[in-house]
Amino acid sequence: MKTPTFRLSKLGLLGLAIGAASFAQAQEANEEAAPATTGLEEVVVTGYRGSLLNSTNAKRDSNGFSDVIFADDIGNMPSQNLAESLARIPGVKINREVTGEGQQISVRGLGPSFTKIALNGNAMAVASTGSLTSGNRNREVDLDLFPTELFSSLAVSKTATAGQLEGGVSGYVNMRTARPSDFDGQHFSYSLEGAYSELSEDVSPKYSFMYSNSNEQFGVLFGLAGEQKSSRVDGYEAVALYTDGCVAEWSNPERTNSACVEGSEGFNHFFWSPEATPDYAAAKDGVAVGDPVDPVATSGLDAETLDTALLPYLGRPMTAVGDRDRVTGLLSLEFRPNDDMEFVLDTMYAQADRDFTRTEAMLWGRRNYLHQGAAIIPEDVKVENGYVTDATFYNAHIWVGSHQYTEDLNFVSFMPSMAWQISDDFKADISASYTKSEFDRDEPYVLYMSPGATMQYTVSGTLPSFNFSLDPASPDIGWTWQQEFDQNEDGVIQDNEKFGDRFRIQRNRRVTETNGFHADFAWGEDADVSGIKFGLAWDENSSNMDAWGGTQEFQENFVDGSDADLNFSDYLGPSLVDDLGSNISGYNGYSGIAQVDWARIKEATNYNDFEPIKTSGDQFGQTVGNISEEMLGLYVEGNVEQQVNNRPLRINAGIRWVDTEQTVSTDQSETKADYSKVLPSFSMVYDLRDDIKVRMSGSRSLTRANPADMFPNSAWGSSGIESVRAGNPFLTPFEATNFDIGGEWYFENTGYVGFTHFIKEVTGFTRSDTLTVDWLDLPNYGMDINNIGEDREQALAECGGPTVCTTQVSTRSNVDGYTTLSGYEAIWVMPLDFIVEGLGFDTSATHINQSASDEDAIVTGISDWTYNFTAFYETDRLQARMTYYHQDGSVSGYTNGFELKSMDRSQVDFSGSYRLPVLEEQNLTITFDAYNITDEPVGTWHQYEGITFDAFYPGATYTFGIRGSF
Repeated sequence: MKTPTFRLSKLGLLGLAIGAASFAQAQEANEEAAPATTGLEEVVVTGYRGSLLNSTNAKRDSNGFSDVIFADDIGNMPSQNLAESLARIPGVKINREVTGEGQQISVRGLGPSFTKIALNGNAMAVASTGSLTSGNRNREVDLDLFPTELFSSLAVSKTATAGQLEGGVSGYVNMRTARPSDFDGQHFSYSLEGAYSELSEDVSPKYSFMYSNSNEQFGVLFGLAGEQKSSRVDGYEAVALYTDGCVAEWSNPERTNSACVEGSEGFNHFFWSPEATPDYAAAKDGVAVGDPVDPVATSGLDAETLDTALLPYLGRPMTAVGDRDRVTGLLSLEFRPNDDMEFVLDTMYAQADRDFTRTEAMLWGRRNYLHQGAAIIPEDVKVENGYVTDATFYNAHIWVGSHQYTEDLNFVSFMPSMAWQISDDFKADISASYTKSEFDRDEPYVLYMSPGATMQYTVSGTLPSFNFSLDPASPDIGWTWQQEFDQNEDGVIQDNEKFGDRFRIQRNRRVTETNGFHADFAWGEDADVSGIKFGLAWDENSSNMDAWGGTQEFQENFVDGSDADLNFSDYLGPSLVDDLGSNISGYNGYSGIAQVDWARIKEATNYNDFEPIKTSGDQFGQTVGNISEEMLGLYVEGNVEQQVNNRPLRINAGIRWVDTEQTVSTDQSETKADYSKVLPSFSMVYDLRDDIKVRMSGSRSLTRANPADMFPNSAWGSSGIESVRAGNPFLTPFEATNFDIGGEWYFENTGYVGFTHFIKEVTGFTRSDTLTVDWLDLPNYGMDINNIGEDREQALAECGGPTVCTTQVSTRSNVDGYTTLSGYEAIWVMPLDFIVEGLGFDTSATHINQSASDEDAIVTGISDWTYNFTAFYETDRLQARMTYYHQDGSVSGYTNGFELKSMDRSQVDFSGSYRLPVLEEQNLTITFDAYNITDEPVGTWHQYEGITFDAFYPGATYTFGIRGSF
């Protein structure tokens, strides 16, 4: 498998060299033969068809493999979300937030961090939230911050040219904001909408307006867009993995410690009880509490199967309810002092505030020790493919976690530029850029527990069922703020008979900043067709991440002895929802979760007076720190057009040199790295006929290493002591050799079909090297073993103490292997005016194959097939379109050696509008949109389809609105 791929890469590099030689020959030929020119009939088309026409013309005129999405009309992109708009392009896959909204994009299989996102041609970064279950730590950009109404076009280049900013192994996306020169004279547009969420049953207002005024010398554009969005998501998650338990026994005569019986197999993350629990004794005649029980016999399994049968680790139905307010402003100024010079200033400011509560009710199946009265008794257990699919569990405690999120995000960009036509043949484009983004998250986390109950667990449908004999929605079932057990049986719960965290402190802050200066020059009357382009780019990017905790200190000084500590049940109220899972087909679980009163419990514990303690890792077990990068790039590229068999052949060939200096630091240490790369590129397009174009391109591209893997010190990998993560600041970048061949047949102004075959060979992948390290040697890896928190102290004691315990230390290093991605893209834009005037469709599909020389170079997140289909109908007044998106499930990661695979997902959206026959000059239009009509979940399977790792159901959203322009 390795040899053919290696030859292919060498052949491709040879092709680049031949291409450069061809360019030189073509330049000579160009001096003898003037290029033929072709003109396109000017067609004035608006609406969705106008967007398709503009996209078709841009693709027809491009040299390499690129696609452009244009706004349907003033301030109206063809989808409600930038990511959704880009999904029309073949090879683009949407990464969704749990709300179902498009959040990030992946190009040709590689993850969002492998796509370079630029704003008006300049580098940018956003310190945004990422998904609900994690945080952005790589180079991805969340697109849901930016409203579609303020953008005029989105361009995707899948193979690099020398003049583009490096950083995207898989692609380069340029988001262009609206400018005054996009419109003639004075214009004003507006929209007012109300979005009804089927799940939250609330209407969320959304608004936008844009004013533009331009003449031959001056232009000004101001736009504002915002929304106040109410949202709710119901779902289920298994947190980190599926795991197994073991039969417990006392490990000391005092019964203050417990462990697995000798010879137990598996991960042993939870315990089966060898003694009758109160609910078990009540259900069995002649059995008293504390009587011996054989959990192997009650389970109906043999000991080995019970030892290794898998259950979800903290499996939990959940709901998240809250609001997100967002407002974004755009200001663009243009000044043309004469016909040869133009000055532009583009500025943008965006702010998003998010406040919501996320509550989950889980089976306590993690370190539920026998000596704490928490071990469970299994009965009538059924196992398929190693997973428990049906069982009754006695002494099952409901462990509730409630997060209250307060998030603040802002983004500002400042981008001045100048275009100067110095002479007929020489042009200069000079630009500078500055962006800054700040994100703050406060996420206090309260945990509380029910008494032991009997639970029926069943795997049926998408979500497993957790049915308890106690009602999780009721605040009156005897909840305690932590697990309590009268170990010495004196009838009094002492402080040392209370276990676990009650109130966790979790705060995060991230700041990103970019600075840039670009100077681009072009020699030639039309250098994009025939001429030389060259320039330089200096960019400086930084990302600073901080985290704060202090759970133990807060509990000791603010929680212990407070009224909330002494009377916790008084601080519980009814569930935020009374129909949990109502929109989930086949759901058969509890309908609500008793909710802590956040305002009262914060007041009772003086939460706002506590100064959190800075930590080296966040609540996801990830190291925090700072990374800064300074990049200098120089490039030159040439373009030529010549006649071959009386048909135009256009060629672009170039080379880019880039030097990167990186500084990676934490509170404890700092390291520096420096490397340089040469990135050649070549592309050509030949008009086989007036309506058929054939294209070919090749390039080298890079994406710098994941910052989260580079921090030089270590952090805990979980809430226990099992693992530690250590970074590697000297990771080399990902690099790719890219080849494309394809073409299009343009059978009319708007209609065409296109096909592309691509091959991409990627290196720079990393593997995790894991070492077993004695506990006392952990300081050698940057770990503080003296201040580890209550949970880890407990885990340390349970495994035998500091002289006995060991920890798995994981770090990452580059592997020599590579992976080859090859595939096909197809697109078909088809007006059907010959059937019905205004009818048509557009569709695209992508198929990707992967082969890797090393298992550590396997790329996760690659869907075999992604495709979409849009049917549209338009008249002078009416617009309607229905869109179907589909993504095959893909391997998204691994946990404890088990494969995680995202679910197949097919989403159906509708968009319609009608221009009223009144106020004709104001284009008064009513709109209706339906999003995620079939309520498709966002979820992941654990190894087998039917074994759910997580699944989130956001419901459908229906939007009604009015817009106009004049």
